[in-house]
Amino acid sequence: MRGRIVSSSCGVYSVDVDGVIYNAPARGLFRNKGVKPTVGDDVEISEGQFVIQQVYDRVSFLKRPPIANIDQMLIVESLKEPEFSYLLAFKYLTYANMNNINAKIILTKSDKEEDKGLIEEIIKNFKMMNIDTYVVSNKTMEGLEEVKKLFANHVTCLIGQSGVGKSSLINSIDKDFERKIGEYSYALGRGKHQTKEVILLPYEGGYIADTPGFSSLELDLYKEDLAQFYPGFTNLYTKCFYSNCLHITENKCFVKEQFENGTFPKIAYECYLKLSEQSIYKTKRYER
Repeated sequence: MRGRIVSSSCGVYSVDVDGVIYNAPARGLFRNKGVKPTVGDDVEISEGQFVIQQVYDRVSFLKRPPIANIDQMLIVESLKEPEFSYLLAFKYLTYANMNNINAKIILTKSDKEEDKGLIEEIIKNFKMMNIDTYVVSNKTMEGLEEVKKLFANHVTCLIGQSGVGKSSLINSIDKDFERKIGEYSYALGRGKHQTKEVILLPYEGGYIADTPGFSSLELDLYKEDLAQFYPGFTNLYTKCFYSNCLHITENKCFVKEQFENGTFPKIAYECYLKLSEQSIYKTKRYER
């Protein structure tokens, strides 16, 4: 029987087979092969014994949070508590590009942000980079109907800091989910972890992945990779004069030209420079 792993606990996997959940351990041969079944995996389980016998090839895989076969990432950022961060948003977008996953931005807690001009500015900046952005409030229900449509027939991963409202958003989409909601700590300046595990929730012909929040995300990539996978750069970096251009000090850099002429927002380039400073070189380079 072929199904999909929707959760795991202590080495036992919950597998959804046509709407029926089977609890199945994995065969020992997986450990010998260095293969570990992961939430999101398509697997084959034996009838009668209900043991995972095979893990099918993955179309995508994220190390953090550990999840397989998602085709859409919704980056959840709150406007307040915690404050919106361009740097973190561009980190997540780069992470999605690294893994060849389509990503969109969800801005939550719009009812708590009085500066509507700020919200319009954030949307405008992302629009300049062809990144779809949605504004929602779980309290006033603003934007929820539009966001609901994004999940149909997709395996979607919600990713973001603790306390940004991922679980609240899921509960607003379908009250039957009843995901536990964390609180925001004013003393710590961040949300408290509530979701402890990755779990897939069936919804409209697909799945919604609720994932644990985290306060930071290490991209673990070289400067050369960042220069390619940073949002908006993938279709531009090949037009630079130098094939290994980092878009910082090089001459005849097509990417830098887009920021200088206002095609892309300045804040995006400022965040790129900060992320590049945090990365290391893949190969030794000489200043041009």
